Amino acid sequence: MPKPLLTIVIPCLNERDTIALVIKDARKHAQKYFPGQSEVIVADNGSTDGTKQILKKIRSIKVVHVPIRGYGAALHWGISKAAGKYILFGDADLSYPFSNLGKFKSLLSLNPDLILGSRLTGHIQKGAMPPLHRYLGTPVLTWIIRLLYHIPTTDCNSGMRLVKKGFYQKLNMRNSGMEWASELLLKTALKKGKYLETPIRFLKDQRRHPPHLSTWSDGWRHLKSIILLKASSLFVFFFFFVFLAAIVYPISYSLTSYSILLACVTFLSYLALRFLEFAIERKHNSVSTILNSNRLVIWVAQLSFVIGGSILLIPDSRLGTKLLLVSFNALLFIWVFLIETIKTHLVNRLPDADV
Repeated sequence: MPKPLLTIVIPCLNERDTIALVIKDARKHAQKYFPGQSEVIVADNGSTDGTKQILKKIRSIKVVHVPIRGYGAALHWGISKAAGKYILFGDADLSYPFSNLGKFKSLLSLNPDLILGSRLTGHIQKGAMPPLHRYLGTPVLTWIIRLLYHIPTTDCNSGMRLVKKGFYQKLNMRNSGMEWASELLLKTALKKGKYLETPIRFLKDQRRHPPHLSTWSDGWRHLKSIILLKASSLFVFFFFFVFLAAIVYPISYSLTSYSILLACVTFLSYLALRFLEFAIERKHNSVSTILNSNRLVIWVAQLSFVIGGSILLIPDSRLGTKLLLVSFNALLFIWVFLIETIKTHLVNRLPDADV
């Protein structure tokens, strides 16, 4: 049997109210737009409300039992089991009707790596999207992504996208929660994948229980991914703290010291992120070549010795300067401990093996 062109993946966690209707909608439109060339996968994330019993009664679908909780984990497992060249995913709450599928199909001739269905340029049913998400959360996160990653997205939190499986396998995805959606978009930009968008219809959640989304915690996780996946974005904060230190220097020595310490934290965080990038991607960069040296601890020890000597030589009347140097020395020790931990557990670890 030839492989399907399209796999529809539906992430699922306690969706007994809507799962049967979602699958019916997915199969109907998959057959309409990809007749004989599609499959449907439900990635169950540990449902306990009777959803699994419903799924057992539905034929012609593939059910993947996901061992790790999280939206990203469900989609990752579903995509890994997909046979299609392209994977389209949409939520199990009937908010993303699969009638949108025709708009995605019309763009396949352009050989995209990722197509995002944009709610904000499409049609949003009244009451389908909370005002806080529609007018603040999503637009702000989208603006930051456009600024830092230079990808022309209009709706970074959309839950309906189509991705080429071969491209997805190159992304080395890491997040298991809601921030997986941001990671997919950001890594498409970093890997220079071909990105397209299409406007889609977005409807009200049809479930009787509250959504799994947590506004503030998930928003923070998205923002964190945006910053941490591109280490150079930290330079914005670095130069801000340096500028702040220069501005407040005539006013307050303590605020100046605090700003300098934050600038140091930001710069050392940048170096750690670049080294972590090497540990994950296994590709050296200018920073990792230096930090991976076995002499790093010796260099830091020597610098710490110089700082310690300076602390002893500075008179007690300059207590603020002494405390600043003590703080930086402590920060340096914490940082080198982090780098050496990354080396031990990610860089120099034994390879995985079946026992």
